[in-house]
Amino acid sequence: MPGEQGKASTEYVSEESALAEHETWRRERWEEVSGPRGLAATTVLAKITESEQTIPGVPGHWSPPTAGSVRFTATSEDGVSVAGEPVDGTVELASRTSIEFHDGRFGIVGVYDGMGALTVWDPHAPTLTRLKEIATYPFDPTWIIDGEYVPAPADRVADVTRLTNPPSKDTIPAPGDIIVELNGERHRLVAVEYATGELLLVVFTDSTSGSATPGIGRWLILPKPEGSTVRLDFNRAIVPNHVFSDLFPCPLPPAGNHLPLRVEAGERGPVHADE
Repeated sequence: MPGEQGKASTEYVSEESALAEHETWRRERWEEVSGPRGLAATTVLAKITESEQTIPGVPGHWSPPTAGSVRFTATSEDGVSVAGEPVDGTVELASRTSIEFHDGRFGIVGVYDGMGALTVWDPHAPTLTRLKEIATYPFDPTWIIDGEYVPAPADRVADVTRLTNPPSKDTIPAPGDIIVELNGERHRLVAVEYATGELLLVVFTDSTSGSATPGIGRWLILPKPEGSTVRLDFNRAIVPNHVFSDLFPCPLPPAGNHLPLRVEAGERGPVHADE
């Protein structure tokens, strides 16, 4: 029940200020999902690992990076441009190079750890055009709670299943646990690295999972704590990227990351035009 969740945050913020901050966060979150480079507009997430590789739905041929650049070959008939210039032949594309397609799609090339990658967004993708909103629970300041951060050994990893087709197994660095008290009971959640280790990701399920919220759980994304206290704002629990585009290989919750109560805070799920 509201007001009974756990130990409130020791950082004093008025309810009015907290609500205003939350509304700003919601607007930014909506842009992250529905903007031109939003999650719902993503139609290609490809790794470039082989010479003269083809990518389904994308013209041309791609080769892994050499000297930090991906090699791309296309003809003028393919209708691909880089920096406004049509590609007719072979070009070297450095990381963060933008690329445009004749049908209005656009993308960006990446180079990560010596491997090439391509992300493409489509402003006409049904996953985007049908999306009306993200349903959420009403903001409730009693779901802003202080937890305890317990660092783990430096080499600890969490075994997770990723939502690929078919599902795949993976290990993710898991630098610490978060202990949170809810309704008088202590719960321990494994936190994994997120965004190249700069943030922590807590993937959890609760008693709303599979009914009011996705069965694959929800996420809390947190800055790495500098001390033993971590602020958890369950109003910012988000649904995984996978619910907006099944291209995203999101992790399922690590074993044990279940809260045996209804976390009626944060996002509930996408709402589409035909629903």
